[in-house]
Amino acid sequence: MKIITFILLMSFGILNSQELKTYSFQNLPEESDKPILIYMKTNWCSVCKIQMHQMEKDLELEKLLNEKIHFIIFDAEKTKEKIEFLDKTYLYISNGNSGIHELAMEFSRNQKPIYPTWVLIDSQAKVLFYQQGLIDNEILKSIIHNSTQLSVALKN
Repeated sequence: MKIITFILLMSFGILNSQELKTYSFQNLPEESDKPILIYMKTNWCSVCKIQMHQMEKDLELEKLLNEKIHFIIFDAEKTKEKIEFLDKTYLYISNGNSGIHELAMEFSRNQKPIYPTWVLIDSQAKVLFYQQGLIDNEILKSIIHNSTQLSVALKN
């Protein structure tokens, strides 16, 4: 039985994969030179599920997400706690059985949110990249590379 379990784990890549390190808004370091990449999604969004599946298969992207930036996966409708981010406080807006977080509205530029939404912010809170919808892994890797190079250039 242990051998069968081991083979199943190996075939699904669970034992071979490195765990993706993610942050929440609450556990971001107070001071950091790394940019912040926010992936805003919902549980019901099929495009979000496709995006996560694509990302999880790409070990190079996973390594960049772990090492070069602070990566936040933000569920716009499930996150109900108060969030303090960039010197502002954002609350969850309940609508009976559902709702949305004010921060999701901010990221959506106060329009109806589109999922997924990507927001890349540098250490000075400047938006470096913004996109709504699916993004190709190669483009995402390029954005991460360029943002970390820009952060180093701005620091010097």
